[in-house]
Amino acid sequence: MNKISSLEFRRFSAEHHNASRNWLIPIILTDDPNIFGIGDASSLGDDERIIDETKFLFDKYLVGKDALESEALWLSMYNNSMQRGGRISTTAISGIDIALWDLKGKIFKKPIYTLLGGSLRDKLMVYANGWYTNPGTPEQNFNEAKKVVSMGYKALKFDPFGQKNFYRLSKEEFHLTEQRISKVREAVGENVEILIEGHAKFNVMNAVKISEMIKKYHPLFFEEPVSEESIEELVNLRKHTNVSIATGERLYTKFPFAEIVEKNAADVLQPDIANAGGITELKKISIIAEPKHIAIAPHNTCSPVGAIAEMHLSKSIPNFEIMEYHAEFYSPHYFDVFKGFPRQKDGFVSLSDKPGLGLELNEKEIKKHPPFKSTDAKGGAFKTI
Repeated sequence: MNKISSLEFRRFSAEHHNASRNWLIPIILTDDPNIFGIGDASSLGDDERIIDETKFLFDKYLVGKDALESEALWLSMYNNSMQRGGRISTTAISGIDIALWDLKGKIFKKPIYTLLGGSLRDKLMVYANGWYTNPGTPEQNFNEAKKVVSMGYKALKFDPFGQKNFYRLSKEEFHLTEQRISKVREAVGENVEILIEGHAKFNVMNAVKISEMIKKYHPLFFEEPVSEESIEELVNLRKHTNVSIATGERLYTKFPFAEIVEKNAADVLQPDIANAGGITELKKISIIAEPKHIAIAPHNTCSPVGAIAEMHLSKSIPNFEIMEYHAEFYSPHYFDVFKGFPRQKDGFVSLSDKPGLGLELNEKEIKKHPPFKSTDAKGGAFKTI
């Protein structure tokens, strides 16, 4: 038995066109000094609170336990927490869970996707994000989209709505939004997927109007058109549009996703592996969605650790649709802090057969990029009335 012994953290930062990010990496060590697991507990804020919660959970439920007992350990951490279901607690659990799966793969000398049931596809389709100016002119977004396609991507996502809007768009901003989408469609042609990001800003009435407007541009889906706080709003919106709806980046654990599936409230689910419960919980979310033929398109503002964890999951589930990919739009060192992170080629990524996550920690590179004192995200993360 490989006993869990101690916990460490690493932190680093990077930025892209629209955001600066800090990432929090828990490392679980065992009584074998050559075997340790790395996770991702990045919440894009609240790092100190997540560190405290991770330490609390680790000390109470993991020390001295068998590193292979990931399911039992997950349930112990979740069921005995007064914070269960909240972002802080589930992010801490997610980081621990990913690290335990990395450990499990290293102990058995197998990639995680093999332990999850095996490979269902040789490569994973990804969509570009982090590439566009927000708010940008239609001409800016046209030129930026051209560059994305020249890099080989077959899909790209953007928020065309600007920043200072909440519930509704002004007439001027509505028409400017359509111009941005129209120019991006013109830039990429008909055979590249466009995904529209709503950042959960609009009420149902305005989401209906927007859905009708974007329909002619054939988006793969409209992401978070309404607030995550009410599943009934998704249900009401779907009564008035046949544009495919995606949601889930602000939801945690299987429970809200089960309700979405039960009510047929979305076409695509987007849990984030670093916040929604880790590999253990995202596997269950995908199973819940599968009988209704609902697709999984993992949300990914993760470090390379969380991103590759989502790739292992996506490789092993039947209802994978597409995955978010910021990597080539971050600072170049994103590919250096962990050796082994895959670059996209022609809009797809492939995984190696290395054990666990298949990543190697680069301590020297991480030290070169300490956390920012403060971070920022454009595009509607902060909703101004």
